[in-house]
This record gives sequence, structure tokens and C-alpha cells, in this order.
Amino acid sequence: MIAIIAVLIGLLLPAVQSAREAARRAQCVNNLKQLGIALHNYHDSALTFPPGVINIGLPWGAPRTAFMVHLYPFIEQGNLFNQFNFNLGTVNAASPTGITWYANDNALFSTSPTSVILNSLLCPSDGQGDTRYTIPGGGTFSRANYLGFFGNADYGSMWRPATYNPFYLRSIFALNFGANFATITDGTSNTMAMGEYLKGGSGNVSVDGNTGKDFRGTVWFDQPGYCMIHTKTTPNSTVPDFIYTTYCAPLPRQNLPCAASDGGGNDSAASRSRHPGGVNILFCDGSVKFVKNTVNLSVWQGLGSISGGEVLSADSY
Repeated sequence: MIAIIAVLIGLLLPAVQSAREAARRAQCVNNLKQLGIALHNYHDSALTFPPGVINIGLPWGAPRTAFMVHLYPFIEQGNLFNQFNFNLGTVNAASPTGITWYANDNALFSTSPTSVILNSLLCPSDGQGDTRYTIPGGGTFSRANYLGFFGNADYGSMWRPATYNPFYLRSIFALNFGANFATITDGTSNTMAMGEYLKGGSGNVSVDGNTGKDFRGTVWFDQPGYCMIHTKTTPNSTVPDFIYTTYCAPLPRQNLPCAASDGGGNDSAASRSRHPGGVNILFCDGSVKFVKNTVNLSVWQGLGSISGGEVLSADSY
């Protein structure tokens, strides 16, 4: 009898786990759909999508602000949006308090717009990683699982002209640029806007024998793996993401492989999730589709560009 019960439990557990993942994935899809509505409402108001990164002091000067905060009024977070000081940005080289790097954080305000965790920006399937990242002496920043597509290849791709990458194809987000419907000549149903990514650890993490800071998922910052993903590699690639200096801890067994870079144009991050077989993607028409890990790289990159002229069909991915 005990053996029979054990067998039945063994048969039941996978079904229960599958049902739970289906529910988590459905919530993840709904989160992306709400972001799609927010993007469209922003477009209705501004006649363009939000700028991927506001960077007034080019090339890497401050203040610098990533795109997600622009959507806050459209995801019922107007109070947090109103607290955010765009004159400081998220990164500011000369804030009035003398704090020279991080702005709009707990070091400056008793109530920080950057530290509030929004469940609507978290995929329940990603049960790993921390929902906040605290920089020693530099503030606390909430994380998210939904990042924007920037360029078809890497960090250098978001610059125009392509300072670093001659194979540049513009995506919906870029440096001081947000696309509008008129510029998406590939069609909104064939152009990706946002995709899934995984949260990293907090502080100095030590997992899988690797130790280092891990900023991944902190959408307040304008770097690959923070607010931006690319189509240099296909979803959930085993190829390491290239993240600036030591700001990631390589966790390949958690689908978070990374390698330290010099912070130049070759930095990149692939879309990643904990859903079996692929990632949920928000398209510019507001639809959410599941794209498999096995998608052809040229198709994947075609979906990432707004005006590459690629001929794609729904059965391509």
C-alpha cells in the first residue's frame, strides 16, 4: 500500500508543479500586458514611446535616467513618479548633497521612489534573486523582471550613428530616443518592445563559487541587464552576458551566466526566464507572445529591430 501511495504521489507532483507554473506564467503574461497598455497610454500622451535612456551629458555624463520610471503614472504609481527628480536622474555626477553618484535614492530622501518594490514588475516564476539591491553607502533600488529591447546586438547598438557596432539596427528604445508608431516600419506586431530577464543577488553574493556585486534587474540604471536586453544571442542563451566590471556574479546554474566587461560598446544581455523552453515577450502592438529558445537568431534579431525590413511571419517564432 505504501509503495502504491508513493507511486501516486510521484505521478501527482509533476502535474501539480506544472499547474503552478502555468498559473505563474499567466500572471507574468498579464504583467507584460499591463506594461503594454502603459506604453500605449504613454504614446497617446507624448506621441512617442519613452526615451530608452535620457543621457544629457554625453557620452556617459550625468544626469542619466532609464525608461521605466516614465511608465509609473500609467501603472498607478503616480505618487512615486512625482517624487522622482529628473534634474538629478538615477545617476548624477554632482548632486546638491555632495553625493556624487546615485541620485533619487534613500541617501537623499527618507521616502525613496527607487526603493519601492512593485509586484507588477516581477514575474512570479522567478523565485530566485532579491527584489531590491542596496549599494553600500549609495542607496536602495527595486528590481524588475521586464526590460526593454535596445539595439539588435549590444550596448553600442543603441547609439546613433553606430559608434561601436557597424551592424546597428535600431530597436524601440535607444539613447535619448523612443520610437513612435510611424518609425516602426516593420510593423508593431513584428517588433518586440520588452522581454523577460532574471533578478541577480544583492550586495556581495557568493554562489556557485563566484563572488561579486550583482546589479541585474535594477531597471533604474542604464546598462545591459539592468534596464536593457539585446538580441545578440537567442533567449536563455548559455553564452555569458557581458556586464560592466564586477557588477554581476556568474551563476550559470541559475541561468545567469555573465562575464565582466570594460563597460564599452560590447556589453550585452540576453532575454532570460525560468519558464521551460522560452521567454514571454511584449510586442509593440501590446500583444504578449511566448518565444522559444530555439528561435532562429536572424528571426530573433529581426523581431528586435523597428525598421530592418525583415520578412517575418508568426510561424517563424
